[in-house]
Amino acid sequence: MTTSDLPPEGQPDVSTENTEAPFDDVITLSTSTGEDGAVTVTVVGEVDTFTAPVLRSTLDSQLEQSPRELVIDLSGVQFLGSAGLAVLVETQKSARSREVALSLIATTRAVTRPLEVTGLIDLFTIADSPAR
Repeated sequence: MTTSDLPPEGQPDVSTENTEAPFDDVITLSTSTGEDGAVTVTVVGEVDTFTAPVLRSTLDSQLEQSPRELVIDLSGVQFLGSAGLAVLVETQKSARSREVALSLIATTRAVTRPLEVTGLIDLFTIADSPAR
């Protein structure tokens, strides 16, 4: 390697730029447990092919803890694609088999519309806001 192969001083080496996973700035997940033992996973961003595996992993790990109830807060979701719908359906099946109550907080058209169009909305308990 010669010095001409190196990026100019103070310039980023473009070969290593943007090597982070593509979902890092597209989805944010946070988890909280209420006094009643209900676990809430709050999702902010876009749930698509790239971010759905991260959501699935988080939801699966929460279900493994066998909470009394699992609440998925989707009020901060701007896009819910087919991969996200699949994660929700799989989570519903898993929750049912573990006898964990599951509900969705769906306050935006970006979430309710895909659920309605696909007919999946009837599979879920939908809340307009977190129970406080």
